[in-house]
Amino acid sequence: MQGSATPAGLRWLGLVGATAMATSAHLAGTPSSRGPGWILGVALWTAGVGGLLAVWWRLRTVTDLRWLLVTGALWALPLLLAPPLGSHDSYAYACQGELVAAGLDPYRSGPAALPCRWLEHVSPTWRDSVSPYGPLWLVVERLAASAGLLGAGGLPVALTVLRLVAIGGTLLAVVAGTRLARRCGGDPARVGWLAAISPLTLVHVVSGAHNDALLAGLVVAGLAAAATERVTVPTRLVLAGAAFGAAASVKATTLVVVPFAVAVVPWARTGRRRLAAGLVVLGATSGTFGLLAMLTGHGFGFLHGWSATAGNVQWSSIPTGIGMAVGYGLRVAGRPDLFGDAVTAARAAGLVALATVLVLLLRRAVRGGPGAAVPAAGLALLATALLGPVFYAWYALAGVAVLATAPKRPGRLGDLVDAGSAGLVLLTLPDSLGLVTKTKVAGALLDVALVLWTLAARLRPARWSAGRRTVGRPRIPLLRLRDSGAAGRPG
Repeated sequence: MQGSATPAGLRWLGLVGATAMATSAHLAGTPSSRGPGWILGVALWTAGVGGLLAVWWRLRTVTDLRWLLVTGALWALPLLLAPPLGSHDSYAYACQGELVAAGLDPYRSGPAALPCRWLEHVSPTWRDSVSPYGPLWLVVERLAASAGLLGAGGLPVALTVLRLVAIGGTLLAVVAGTRLARRCGGDPARVGWLAAISPLTLVHVVSGAHNDALLAGLVVAGLAAAATERVTVPTRLVLAGAAFGAAASVKATTLVVVPFAVAVVPWARTGRRRLAAGLVVLGATSGTFGLLAMLTGHGFGFLHGWSATAGNVQWSSIPTGIGMAVGYGLRVAGRPDLFGDAVTAARAAGLVALATVLVLLLRRAVRGGPGAAVPAAGLALLATALLGPVFYAWYALAGVAVLATAPKRPGRLGDLVDAGSAGLVLLTLPDSLGLVTKTKVAGALLDVALVLWTLAARLRPARWSAGRRTVGRPRIPLLRLRDSGAAGRPG
């Protein structure tokens, strides 16, 4: 390759794209004014994101992890100097931190109760909503808000602290992920490319400062601890449980990954050993969570905040999209009053489907050993996000970070994860306007088509091959993880 097509040339083209995105944050980063400047900002955002996606995709064959990380740091610089892009959740984080610093309970009061001095930057949806996050994240929010309240730094300082924590979580995912990749036969460079410098990470970690980045780092660290051979098995299990407990203290949905840590440990292959290992991991996880809840004094109050998040009805959640499609049909049939019931029923069915998927993944992980357990854990995290009542692009960060450590098979799951993580950046505009809110009918029908396609693949009839009838094994494309005879190799 020559000129701009070389890796060095692509690096600088990516910087141009990141700079265009950062400029768009100044022009179109707030929804208050949507005049000519906002239109120009959206145009810069579109060009910047499109260019960065193209450049990032061309770098997928680079094998130098250090070079990739330096490139990602270069792309991150303009975004660190600009307002948040794609979401205003970081403003809500800062205001929740101010509530904690003022002695109020964020599990019972929203930012408007103080009121937060930065309340005008918080989306109206979250101004009266209580926090849905665990006790560890409340400590981070308080630290950020306290830093912002000192001197004349204000909100920019609070946002900087939140961004540094998010970036720290990503770096933890890279450090632990490269070790996990070597243990599982993956490619450390792929960890850097997919989990550290992707546009999804740049927008929703470096710029948006979402707490899912810290969650991703802790989850990958827990799996890496379970997979290491440098310490005894009990120590590995305790370290893994401690990491998972800390992750659950950010978001409790992380707990779905706990059983997969047992399958990562080759020692725990028999029934009794598996039970013993499971009890150790579960004890360390719950003990760490309980200790953090006790030390912070916040307990389990985050359960009160889950209902506020579930109030968002968007097709980005597959079950919610199915319910919306049914609801639209009911509206056409003259029963618009049943729209909410259709969404509720579809979400309940989604939770049943999620439980089924998790059982199938865990079964595959246990049978396949460490090599199958890691990608299964990543899929479990993604399934929990996609089949939950609400899904936002940054919810995929943890699952993508885990899957980045597994070997990639061309044309299979790896390509789907790569393309999906790229496409998720396109779901929002710079001012946090979600495009899913503007494509409700089309998106709901897309969810229906996706489910029908998956069911058709799962129920594919018997196939004929080589002149004799062979029964084709039913497949779910997203769940196919073939077993491997060698421990430590991916299934």
